[in-house]
Amino acid sequence: MASHINLEERIKIKALHDQGLNAPAIAKYLNRHKTSIYRELSKRDSSGIYDHTYAQQLSSSNMARHRHQGPDDKTISIIEDKIINEQWSPEQISGWLKVNHDIHISHTWIYQHVEKDRQEEGELSNHMRRGKYSFEPREYKGKIKNRTTIDQRPDTINNRERLGDFEIDLIVGPKNKGAILTVIDRLSRYCIIEKLSSKGSKEVKHAVIEIFKNYNGKRYSITSDNGNEFMLHEVIAQDVNIDYYFAHPYASYERGSIENLNGLIRQYIPKGKSFDDINQTYVKKIERKLNTRPRKVLKFLTPNEFSEKMKNKSKLRL
Repeated sequence: MASHINLEERIKIKALHDQGLNAPAIAKYLNRHKTSIYRELSKRDSSGIYDHTYAQQLSSSNMARHRHQGPDDKTISIIEDKIINEQWSPEQISGWLKVNHDIHISHTWIYQHVEKDRQEEGELSNHMRRGKYSFEPREYKGKIKNRTTIDQRPDTINNRERLGDFEIDLIVGPKNKGAILTVIDRLSRYCIIEKLSSKGSKEVKHAVIEIFKNYNGKRYSITSDNGNEFMLHEVIAQDVNIDYYFAHPYASYERGSIENLNGLIRQYIPKGKSFDDINQTYVKKIERKLNTRPRKVLKFLTPNEFSEKMKNKSKLRL
């Protein structure tokens, strides 16, 4: 992991830049990633010139301010390292920082940092696993009534602090024939997969209620996208006694766990494959495989193992 740029490096950056070298060439010379050099060269004085003295003063000022308002340069370097070299999502980085370093940085801040870097012609956005993202929440114009948006979701859920907070989605077959309901616990990544005959809101409602009524564990919240298949969310919330939240339109990054799960399922059910020959037995086989697969984000425990470990910890606290 690279440390933040120091004064000696800034002097070299100034000299190399004055000689006409561009950011990638300077980065190669200093053994730095070019994103760091692009960001460094953006620290220009009032005359529009990069000056190492001004850049050093600005960096020192930013570090002092970040102690109270946001992450310091070292934490930013960690975040950028995870994006560039590990292809971690902002949600994974946010959770990992909290669990391993007691650093509380929201995934929203990380997305905003990536977007700011993109506007400054940096490279962070090119390393995001799902490509380009929309960072500004869009206005909802659908037909779902009485939605509670993700903006009102408490930090306990956002920070993945407990079992029982779920994301759900629907994978729809070619030509809208058939559907697969996917459910994932945000903390443990334990998943539930169900084959449906259609994506109709009534069938989806029935399936979600059955899943959670038969679920052997805590259940606190559900977060979904704004598809009309989830328009009966109020019935689900009441029948299951669970809080229900909706992500912003076109903001798949707010549901990173379920997006990743759907991508894993596509290993077994490629896009374009007809759902006619896919039955409940097959999707449950996929479910078992994914729940018994070691996950890096869980320190190579399986979702099943991690869930049991967390449940046992909870019992010990009672």
